[in-house]
Amino acid sequence: MSVGRSTRSLLSKTVRGFMRNNGTSLSQNFCRGNLAVVSFHHGSNRDNSSKSKRKNERFFNLLVPACGFAAGYITFDALKCRHSQTLAAELDPKSPFRGSGNRGNIGNRRKAFNFVADVVEVAGPAVVYIERLQKIPFIQQAVPIANGSGFIVDSTGLIITNAHVVGNQSNLNVKLPDGREFQGRVVGIDESRDIAAVKINGSNLPRIELGTTKDLRPGEWVVAIGSPLALKNTVTAGIVSNMCRAGKELGLQHGEKRDMEYIQTDATINVGNSGGPLVNLDGQVIGINTMMASAGIGFAIPVDYVQEFLQQLRSASGYTSRVSPKRRWIGITMLSLTPDIAMQLRSRNPKFPDINEGVYVHRVQPDSPAYLAGVQDGDVIMSINGSQILTTSDVMNAMKRDQVLNVHVKRGTRGVVLRVVAEELAH
Repeated sequence: MSVGRSTRSLLSKTVRGFMRNNGTSLSQNFCRGNLAVVSFHHGSNRDNSSKSKRKNERFFNLLVPACGFAAGYITFDALKCRHSQTLAAELDPKSPFRGSGNRGNIGNRRKAFNFVADVVEVAGPAVVYIERLQKIPFIQQAVPIANGSGFIVDSTGLIITNAHVVGNQSNLNVKLPDGREFQGRVVGIDESRDIAAVKINGSNLPRIELGTTKDLRPGEWVVAIGSPLALKNTVTAGIVSNMCRAGKELGLQHGEKRDMEYIQTDATINVGNSGGPLVNLDGQVIGINTMMASAGIGFAIPVDYVQEFLQQLRSASGYTSRVSPKRRWIGITMLSLTPDIAMQLRSRNPKFPDINEGVYVHRVQPDSPAYLAGVQDGDVIMSINGSQILTTSDVMNAMKRDQVLNVHVKRGTRGVVLRVVAEELAH
């Protein structure tokens, strides 16, 4: 650490003057960057008169503040130098990045901020490319006529995909990202929900974990993996735009698809992405990529439907060729409540109950089971047979489990319990 030039000059002049006037022998040790001990030895031949003492006192009165100033300068200079060294170690002036991304170590920055790559590393190996094959009579050879994506949910080779990807064909070619190919066969299909299961013969295959949509939030990062336009192992990323987009909003007019809810995302989904997984940042499947409306508007089937499909598939004494969930009808148009929707409803109707969750009954069809039981427009379904109701999917699941429904609704400030008998629908 170097002492300031002006400080050294002041000390040097003061000491030399003292030596000339007092005959004092001064031993000093100023090293560049260090201030050593300064000691004074009075000559033995000089009389120690009061005049000399006063001169010495004046010298020390001048020297002590000067030394204090020098010590303060040295301390400040040391701290400044140490701070500069710290900044040099942390910040790279050549880096185009600023803030937390600039720490002079490119490798660490890539590991810290490439969260999409981390998701793909976890989930990517379990995403497969599916080709639907058809034999051509004249050449007696099977050729691909359609393709899509899927994902392995069991290490023995059980694959989930869309029903429209596999169709009614049992002749399928399944390709894994590591280059292996297998012949696949359809072991379960739910055409009403567009979900299918394909089995390949394998062991210790990479699998992907199934997540849930119960804690999914708008704006959450998601990754879509699949084979759009037959380009295998394609990755796109985006956010969740909406968690419960009703099928009727998408123009689905018939069957159970109209009553289903879909995840809307701006992650790019193209032809061939169908059947592939929509994955959260924990590497868990939260949906099956199913359809695209336009650029930046794609839709996925929530994984909760997949969980139910797999439960029915495995409970039927092994794998079955077709899954047909029970379908019942009570005759209401409904909407899952969110705090924003509840606030809008309260602004239009002061009598709307002070709640932010449940299922809002928008309209009751005349002469329907719900109408005959006394359900009214504007009711909010809170529970069915003792189970809490938060989404329209909860209502649909309750109807599948039970035909007789004890429905607790909130009507204004009152709570009402109604007995609704769901009507069976022919498949």
